[in-house]
Amino acid sequence: MANKQRTEGQARADFIKICCFVTLLLAAVLLFIDRLLPLVGVEVSGPLFGALRLVKDIALLLGIVFGAWSFARRHGKAWIIIFWIAVAIYVAGAIMNLF
Repeated sequence: MANKQRTEGQARADFIKICCFVTLLLAAVLLFIDRLLPLVGVEVSGPLFGALRLVKDIALLLGIVFGAWSFARRHGKAWIIIFWIAVAIYVAGAIMNLF
């Protein structure tokens, strides 16, 4: 049998799917931890939870940035500028834990 080769578009789609899946898992776990564990008196702060939230935010960014980029690219220079500003604000917010 011949080996099937993946195209760049297929590889990108698989990467986006993985990012979305990781985001969903981390969001579900962190939502559970953030909302339910404090009710029973368990502390949910610390570097581990901060790192998990950062990974979730970056995976979310990677999951949506490709679709947003293709939209912005098709709609002109103003949309591309808005896209990059939004990405910069999101990354800064994720890193500094503003949002």
